[in-house]
Amino acid sequence: MRRTLMGVVAIASLLLMLNLISAEEKQPDATLTWHTASIPDGVGYGWGTGVLTFQGKEYPFRIEEISVGDMGISRAEATGNVYNLTKIEDFSGNYAAASTTMWNQHGVVIDLTGIDQEVKRKFAGEAVKIAVEGAETAQKGN
Repeated sequence: MRRTLMGVVAIASLLLMLNLISAEEKQPDATLTWHTASIPDGVGYGWGTGVLTFQGKEYPFRIEEISVGDMGISRAEATGNVYNLTKIEDFSGNYAAASTTMWNQHGVVIDLTGIDQEVKRKFAGEAVKIAVEGAETAQKGN
């Protein structure tokens, strides 16, 4: 059982890496900027807002994040590219974060490019929830 689980994790990790590498080589589908604040104490909670620019329109969104191992009060600003976004509804979702790259259940990948040092440290081991304001959220499986 353990060997099977390790194999599945290894294959999933390889597929994710290939997806992220190919995402960096193509033009982004959208861009974003965001501002967050957090007050962590071992297990932290953060919140913020941002703007997604997609197909010539700007969409405001909210951010909620949970992190482990952070201490102190922090503020962060970031810009980034968004890949695999074909409809605005797919942007909202629960993102897993590894370093400065995040991905959600709809296959959308966010690559943070213009970031401050604080953000680089924070995103290791973090879960981020993003919700576009005023847009429908895609259902799982769509």
